[in-house]
Parts: sequence; C-alpha cells; structure tokens
Amino acid sequence: MKGLLVASMTLALAGCSGAEMAPRNTPEAQPQVVATAATVAELDQQIRSMVGMAYAEDFAQCRLAEVGHRPCGGPQYFIAYSTASVDEKALLSLIDEHRQLQQDYQQKHGVVGTCEVLQRPSLAYVDGRCVAQHHLVR
Repeated sequence: MKGLLVASMTLALAGCSGAEMAPRNTPEAQPQVVATAATVAELDQQIRSMVGMAYAEDFAQCRLAEVGHRPCGGPQYFIAYSTASVDEKALLSLIDEHRQLQQDYQQKHGVVGTCEVLQRPSLAYVDGRCVAQHHLVR
C-alpha cells in the first residue's frame, strides 16, 4: 500500500516537473494562435452563410469567387454566388479579409501543404441556382 502511494506521488510530481521543462508557447502567443485559427474558420462560415443557396433569376447573375489561400498559393476553394441574393461588395470584402488572414496565419506558423493546383470549376445555372461544377480529371 505504502509503495503504491509513493509510486502515485512520484508520477504526479514527474508530471508537474515535465510541464515546466516542456517547450511551450508564451501565454500571449497561444490565445492569439487559437483566436486567429478560430477567426479564419468563422470568416469561412460567414462567407458560406452569406452565399447561401445562391438563388438567381438567370445565369447573368452568377459569379465564381476564389476563397481562402493554400500554403503554396492559389485559392483554398471556389464558390458560386448570385448577385441577386447577396451584397457582392460586402461578400468580396469578406473573402479578401479571409484570404489575407489565412495567408498571414500560414506564414506566421509555417503552415505547409501538398502544393496541388485546384482546377477552376465552370459556372452553371441549375434549377434557379448558381453552381460551381467541378470536372473530373482523367
């Protein structure tokens, strides 16, 4: 019993001392990292919500936007939107803010990627909606 108590205390103390010796981010930097990643994700969600179902009256109201930034360059993805159902200036401003914040985050934290190039989808008007149609590469 006494041996079990000594072993438990030794493990507990070792855990505490290990936390002191382990490299860690400064308290100021860590919340900022989380906030930046969370802000990028929040802006992405705002973009998707703003675009919604991209309803339009005809193809002339359809547009295709490049969203985000991949570590090796180029957009993270493409999204179709409708000028009839969204404030285009506000959307493009939000997309630009998202791209810049994501690019800054990637540079600051040394984020790397697979450096693949996304094929630009075609824009289509399907059942009253603007749609990005991705093509299969053979």
